[in-house]
Parts: sequence; structure tokens; C-alpha cells
Amino acid sequence: MSHGPALSRELATWATGVTAASLPPAVAAAMKVYILDDMAGALVGSITPWGDMVVHLAAESASGGACTLIGRSERSSPSYAAFVNGTFVGGFETDHIYTQASSHPSAGVFPAALAAAESRHATGAAFLAALAAGYETCIRVGVAATRAVEDQRGFHGPGTNSSFGAAVAAAKIMGLDAPTVLNAMGIAGSHAGGLLEFHHEGAMTKRIHPGRGSQMGYECAVLASQGFTGPSTVLEGDTGFLRVYSPTPNPPALTERLGEHWYLLGMTIKSFPCHVTSQSVVEGVWRYTQHTPIDASAITRVELHVGGRQIEERYLEKAPATVMGAQYSLPFSTAMALCVDAGDPRSYSQRVVDNPLVRNVAQMVEIVPTPGFGAAGQPTAEVVVTAGGADHRFVCGDWKGAPSNPYTYPEMADKFRRYAGDLLSSDAKEAIIARVGRLETEPDMAAVAGLLAKR
Repeated sequence: MSHGPALSRELATWATGVTAASLPPAVAAAMKVYILDDMAGALVGSITPWGDMVVHLAAESASGGACTLIGRSERSSPSYAAFVNGTFVGGFETDHIYTQASSHPSAGVFPAALAAAESRHATGAAFLAALAAGYETCIRVGVAATRAVEDQRGFHGPGTNSSFGAAVAAAKIMGLDAPTVLNAMGIAGSHAGGLLEFHHEGAMTKRIHPGRGSQMGYECAVLASQGFTGPSTVLEGDTGFLRVYSPTPNPPALTERLGEHWYLLGMTIKSFPCHVTSQSVVEGVWRYTQHTPIDASAITRVELHVGGRQIEERYLEKAPATVMGAQYSLPFSTAMALCVDAGDPRSYSQRVVDNPLVRNVAQMVEIVPTPGFGAAGQPTAEVVVTAGGADHRFVCGDWKGAPSNPYTYPEMADKFRRYAGDLLSSDAKEAIIARVGRLETEPDMAAVAGLLAKR
């Protein structure tokens, strides 16, 4: 039976040939922003309860080892470092995403690439090239599968596409040739998974999906390097990933304009540790209240005029019981921004979830579906808050980190400092910012990774 064009092979061959020197300047610059954002998110994620849980698992399974666990004093094997760091990056809703692909290469690709690079003392140039190729692979797999994987089939997208990008990134750092990279991708296809059911209860399973994908991708590259094989038509085959996981796949998207058009330039970065559907409103509230304080205890009404994905049922729970549920909830995230300092990434905690004032304000939030909001060139939301008899009305646009409002490197450096807080010394923070900024000349990624460890 015919499998159609050899798309998996073409993608693997392209990825193998990517070098730091061949990256367009805009791609290289964007990747440095993403790397610093990955590190920022991992540091915040390292101090969460579920972060402690996966560190315990890593200690039980692979205590010690060649790789840094970001923000921690423990070390682990490359495989478990990819899992733990992936959970750190993706486990606190801080990871950047490619929304249309339901792809989170930040948590799914970066940790595998870092583990491979640290354990093999790869150069910064090799790391940069591998990460860019892995990001683009991960996103293209998600674009080709379409959001139907998540929206119709009920898989959590990042859990299904992360292993492909991670396998490519790790394999490149290992110096594998194109046929072996293809085998790594072929093996990765059997490790795609992750169910969306977590959103009903705010369960922790979401926290580990991209991290598991990162770990599996790394292991797939190791297996391929030893001669283990995978199907060469893993993506486009009749029973390959795209047709099994998606009811409406678009296989040509895997390779269309490959090397010419970089999807990764359209990444969405989160300024706040909550779901992407809440970013614009949280930033709007945060910025408004910086110059016009609102007494949260005097609030009697909150209206959110929103559209698009912001009105989907899974984002509208007003009384979440867990941090995960709170981070997924637009009403609760709005209430939190009105009641506490949303600029502090540690604001999302069980203590805040249980805060009576925040919970009371969340109950007041009324979602008003507004056609056009969220569309290109239109506001993302309008917020109306009544407090002490006075109305506060403001419009929210693209937040910092939206594709149309990207971070510059200096802006991301400021975010990194804020997120790192007291988890790293000032000297370590400044050294990381400087060395990531000149990554092409970095002789040993192990030295950079080591700066991220707790001292």
C-alpha cells in the first residue's frame, strides 16, 4: 500500500543539515530569546510541589549523573534531566507555544537538547542549531496534525508532538546522520500521548506531558544511535502519526517551504504563568492597576467581553480547586490579577487559590461573548470592573509575547531576572544572560547549564 511522498525522510534530512551558520539571523535571534525564556520558566517550575515529585522520581531512577536539574542542587542522567527540566519548564504554565499547532517545544525540545549538549560538552553553536531544528520539527508536526488532535480527538497536543522535536534535537547534538535521525523520529512516533482529561479537575498530568515527550525523544535518539530502527514513514504513513492522531491531517505542511519559512518565528510567549487564553486580560488588568489601583474588596462587578477560544467551556471554571485549574481559568486568573501582584510569577499558588477574596471576585466575573474580539487587528478583550461605585473600563490588546508584540532580548533578560528572583545569584543571572546572548561562541554548554543549578 502506498504511503505517499517521503515526507518524514525529507524533514529528517533537512533537520540534519541545519547549522548555526545556516540559520537566518532572525531565527538565531529568536532562539536566544526562547532559550532565556525556557530557563526562566524552568527556574519558577523548579520550586513547585509537582517539581519536587519528579525530582524524587529521578533520584529513585537515576540519582546523580551528568546533567543539571535547573534550580536544584541534584543532578541526574540525561534522560531524567530531560524529563525533570521539561516538567519544570512546562509545569507552571510559563512555557512558550505555537498555538495553531498545539505545540510546546519550550518544554518538549529544549530540555532534551540541553541534556544532550551538557552531557556531551557540545558547543553553543551546535546547541543553537539542534534546538532550532528541533523546534521547527516539533511545530511542523503539530501544524500538519492540526488542532483536531486536541480539539476533536482529545489528546493533549504537546504530549503528542514533543517527542519528534526532542528526538531531532538530541540526535543532531549526538552527530547522527540523516538516516539515523529518521530512525529516531520513527521511534518517537510510538511515544506520542497525553490525554486532555486533566482539565476537568485541574489534575497534574498536564504538568508532565511535554517533559515525558522530551525524555522519550532523547531516548529515541540514543536508541537510534545504537542501530534501533523506526518506520521511515512514521508521520505520513497509512497508520502513521498524522492519520492515527488526527481526523483532518495536512501532511504537506511537514515540508512546505522548509528552510524558507520558519514557523518558530511565530511563537507565543507568556508573560504570566497562566494559560495563553488569559494572557491579554491578565496583562491588561496588571498594567491598568499599576497606574489606577482598584480596591479588590470593593469590587461588585466584573465583565469580560471576549471571543474566540476565550469563551470555550474548559477555560471558564470560576471555582477551581487546584493551581492547575486556576491557571486554566480565565475568570480566576482575572480575579487573581485584580487581587494580588500578577507580575510576581509565584502569585499562582494554592494559598492564592484558597484566598476568599480572590474566590469571591472570581464568582463575579461574567463572560460576555463578543464577536470579532481576538480576531486580527481587533482588541482581545474589554474589561469592565465596578468597585466602590466607580466603573473602570479598559481594552486589552496583544500582550507582550504575542506574535505581533514579541520580546526583544533585553526585555526577555528583564523577565529572566524577575522569574529567577532569589533562586540564582545576581552574578549567575548576569552570566547566563551574557553567555546565551553570544551562544555561537560558547565552547561548552555544560558550563552554561551548570550556572542554572542551585548553589
